[in-house]
Amino acid sequence: MSLVKTYLIPHGDEILSFPNQESRKMNGSISKETKGDPSETVLIISPHSLRIPSGLPVVNTQYLSGKYEIGKNILKGDYETDRNLNSDLIKKSKHFVEVNFVTTTGKLSTFPADFGTLIPLTFFCNKRVSMLGQWRTPRRDLLIDLGKKLYDVVLKSDRKISVVFSADQAHTHSRTGPYGFDGRAKKYDKMVERAIRTNAFDELVSLDDEYLDGAKPDSYWNLLMYHGFTERGKLTPKFHYYYLQEYFGMLFATAE
Repeated sequence: MSLVKTYLIPHGDEILSFPNQESRKMNGSISKETKGDPSETVLIISPHSLRIPSGLPVVNTQYLSGKYEIGKNILKGDYETDRNLNSDLIKKSKHFVEVNFVTTTGKLSTFPADFGTLIPLTFFCNKRVSMLGQWRTPRRDLLIDLGKKLYDVVLKSDRKISVVFSADQAHTHSRTGPYGFDGRAKKYDKMVERAIRTNAFDELVSLDDEYLDGAKPDSYWNLLMYHGFTERGKLTPKFHYYYLQEYFGMLFATAE
C-alpha cells in the first residue's frame, strides 16, 4: 500500500511566526506527527492555489516554486512535480483537470506555489509534490466522490505518498477581522471538530451556501474530499489540536 499518512493541516502564518503559545502548540503538534514522514511524494490540495469552474485543477508543470513573507522572514520552496501521479489523477476522472503554465518541460515549466501549499510543506523534508487547487462546486456529492477517486489513485501508485488537505476554518470570528463578525463562525468550527472526532460528516455535508458565506471558511470543499478519501480507505479521522487565531480558526487532524 502506497498511502503513508493523511493530514488536515492549517496554513495560517502564525504556526511559523509564533505570536502566542497556542501557535507554538499547533506547530509542535504538526511537527510531532510529520516527523520522519517516509513518503516520496506529498500530494497537497490548497484552497489558495489555482481555482477554475470546471473541476479540480491538477498543476502539471515540471516544477513548483514560491516565496512568501512572514514578518521579516521569507519562506521559499522549490519542488519537482510528481507528474506520474498527476497523470494517474487526470485519467481517473474528467473532474481532475490538467493545467499548465508557459511550457510543458524545462525551467520555464514552473507554477507558483501559494502560501496554502508552502506553509504545510515546511513540515516535510524534500520530496516531490503533486499540487492541486480547490473546486468550489455546489455539488457536494462530486467532491466526496473525487475524494474517493483520489484515494483509489494513491492506493495504486508505486510511490509512497502522503496526502495533505490544506485548510483553515471560519474567518468571521471577530468584528475587527478583515471579514467582520458572524455567529456562524463559531458554530462552523465546532461542527468541523465534531465531524473529525466522531467521523460523522452528514451535518457538514448538509450546509447551504448562505451558511458558508457567513462563516467564510476555506476548508469546506477540502473537508468534503477528506471525508470521501477517509471513507473510501476506511480510515479513522483523528483530531489533534484547534485554536482561534484572532479572527479565524485553525484545526489539525490526521487519519489512520
